[in-house]
Amino acid sequence: DVAITTKVKSAVLAEPGLKVLQINVDTRDGVVTLSGTVDNAALKGRATQLAQQVSGVRAVVDNIVVKSTG
Repeated sequence: DVAITTKVKSAVLAEPGLKVLQINVDTRDGVVTLSGTVDNAALKGRATQLAQQVSGVRAVVDNIVVKSTG
């Protein structure tokens, strides 16, 4: 699970617009939970998509919150 968490964090960090410091990654039994905040819905979807593409990930729980502007 630690290896999966590291791979997901690396994928998120490599993606323009996503800051790994804003997104927390926790993995248990191949299930990745993403939490934190992003600037828009597109980035939220991208983070989930990146996590799903990592080898060994069985499921992704998306608890990411989109920051409200205003």
